[in-house]
Amino acid sequence: MKKTRIFSTMLATVICMASLPAINVFAANQQRTTTLDLTVAEFQNDQKNDDEGWSWDAATSTLTLDNVDFSTGNKSSIKIDSLKSTTILFKGENKLESSTTVIGRKDKGPKDVALTLKGEAKESKLSLVEKGNLPSIDQPNITFESGTVDIQGGAAIALYTIKVMEAAVNIDTTMADSEDGWDDGLYANGSIEIYGGEVNVKAGRIGLFVVGIGAPEPKTGLRIEGGKLDINGKLADIYVGSGNTKNAVISGGDITLGGDIGIFLYDCEKCEIKGGTFHTDECKKPFAVHKNSSAVFKYAKADYTELDKAEETAKALNKDNYVDFTAVEKALKAIDRTKNLTQQSDVDKMTDDINNAVEALVYKSADYTELDKAEKAAKALNKDDYEDFSEVEKALAAIDRTKNITEQADVDAMAKAINDAVASLVKKTPASSQPDSVSSSDASSDTSSSASDSSSADSKATDSKADSSSKAASNASNTNPSTGVAGGAFALALLSGAAVVMAKKKK
Repeated sequence: MKKTRIFSTMLATVICMASLPAINVFAANQQRTTTLDLTVAEFQNDQKNDDEGWSWDAATSTLTLDNVDFSTGNKSSIKIDSLKSTTILFKGENKLESSTTVIGRKDKGPKDVALTLKGEAKESKLSLVEKGNLPSIDQPNITFESGTVDIQGGAAIALYTIKVMEAAVNIDTTMADSEDGWDDGLYANGSIEIYGGEVNVKAGRIGLFVVGIGAPEPKTGLRIEGGKLDINGKLADIYVGSGNTKNAVISGGDITLGGDIGIFLYDCEKCEIKGGTFHTDECKKPFAVHKNSSAVFKYAKADYTELDKAEETAKALNKDNYVDFTAVEKALKAIDRTKNLTQQSDVDKMTDDINNAVEALVYKSADYTELDKAEKAAKALNKDDYEDFSEVEKALAAIDRTKNITEQADVDAMAKAINDAVASLVKKTPASSQPDSVSSSDASSDTSSSASDSSSADSKATDSKADSSSKAASNASNTNPSTGVAGGAFALALLSGAAVVMAKKKK
């Protein structure tokens, strides 16, 4: 019974493990310690070693490496038949290590035969470690097509041409013996051509060495059309000359020169720099010619496109609108139009200086004088004296004192809004001191009273006149007795006039 239970438990465990995703318990390939020699007869046919992680396709001359680990002592890790072009396709991470040339060749090889290193993906890596002061690769022609190739120890050498397409090539030869070691980076007897990708070189002697012996294009030993380069060589970053190399052409790329001497022309006619971006801050002599050489650097003019735009923008500004315009004027005055392509960073700095000065400008404040007057006048009014003061209050509340000189129209509009609101105010009507209406009886009474008063006044006036007449007659009579008849007649006339007046009044 006990054995049955144990067996059942083991069976269940196996079934559970079988249901899990497949796991390769032999993830690391077996290390190879002998040279993989592609020149021997058996490689006339396809070959494969799953344990070591490589395969050979004879029809296409393609060696595929899939996470291999070759450590071959004092023998090359791979030997190439240099009589026919070969491709090494690598997947994952692969390491080849030797104390001699890691990828060697059997024969010198013709000018049209090449070794192509090709990564399945950008992150696919092939690491070559050379420990014996010899080249890491020695082939008729080498093309770094894709993926990442890391080289430590010795230079990559081509009898004719080295090409970099879209690969990342990282080389460090600073640990090689400075007297006996191959401590250059890329070394080509013919030409070095870089069209893209990345090339990062730290070399004990020369980063890119274009010797010019047997060059397929003797007029152009160096050609850089694209890619990103960061080169640092103790003697020189790039050395062009010797043999029949007569020219170098750089028409593109982002190039950083980090050694004391950047591009050194030894025995050639000229180096034409038609394009590309250069970073040479670390170089004492970025572009140097041997003292006994008549070679020259021929530079294209720097690109002033962005500087022209910045200058045009700055000059279109009205300096009177700003608190301080001196920084912009200083940046404009510093423009230098004599720079060549290798001095593009200087032109870019001029552009940045102008743009930064413009960006830092501060506008003067708008003129608030008239608005202040309008505000003061409006606030001096008593709102209770007007039928509706709300428009004035609204205009006052809308005052914004953050406007700059370019927004003067907004400030003027605020002042106008206040003044218009004040001009439209209507004063309240004052309350009347008499009743608004009078009753008919009161009016009638007032009329009778007025008429009575008028008659009384007329009567009094008539009586007064009569008295005056009597007094006048009496006085006339008494004053001059000798004229009694004439005086009596005069008095009688006066009395008669008074009687007539009184009779009219009575009527």
